[in-house]
Amino acid sequence: MSYEIHACQWLNTTAPLSLSSLRGRVVVVTAFQMLCPGCVINSLPQAKKLDTLFSRDDLRIIGLHSVFEHHDVMGPAALQAFAHEYRLNFPIAIDQPSDSGPLPRTMKEWGLDGTPSTIIFDRDGNLALKELGHLDDLRLGAFVGQLIARRPAEETRKE
Repeated sequence: MSYEIHACQWLNTTAPLSLSSLRGRVVVVTAFQMLCPGCVINSLPQAKKLDTLFSRDDLRIIGLHSVFEHHDVMGPAALQAFAHEYRLNFPIAIDQPSDSGPLPRTMKEWGLDGTPSTIIFDRDGNLALKELGHLDDLRLGAFVGQLIARRPAEETRKE
């Protein structure tokens, strides 16, 4: 399966991001909705911590706002105010709406069951973890640290 983010708009970045352009770094995508209590209480604070604790040369955090309910009240303007108030400084992709149902495009293509979801890609762009719900901070930090410690396959081949 090929993973890419299908965003109709981005916040906190001057240009759209792609997973392929971030190869060489570990990428943590946190799928959320602003009206999801588990997202506000757990996953977004975790994403903020990861974003401040690790070098952006090693780790990139991307928020994926995937709205599958309450569509009318969670538009881009509301998300922009939400991101400002909660001081979410990492890039946030607004998932493209789907032509066939309430699930947005990236959420549907990636097989996400809801929010919060944590999706982690290794330095080579391979899916390393996809999990629904809250991940323990220590488990998540250890897992990300292990992935950061591994060099990309391309670098390993050069030696």
